[in-house]
Amino acid sequence: MNNMKTPNQHIMALISFCTLLPLVYFIPDFVARYITDNKLLNVIVAVGIIVPIISYIVVPVSTRLLTKRGN
Repeated sequence: MNNMKTPNQHIMALISFCTLLPLVYFIPDFVARYITDNKLLNVIVAVGIIVPIISYIVVPVSTRLLTKRGN
């Protein structure tokens, strides 16, 4: 059975917030400049980039690091 303590949800929310800020600020402009000016496609592509970064990189890495620290 897995006895690892889950990280504090407030710390995880803060990490997600701090990571999302630059992603949401820069990625839509990058997509609009280099991929499409269409607003709907811009949002779809930007969200399609941002969500995997948060879901598959930021959350697992920060969870692993915080669990190792014992927070």
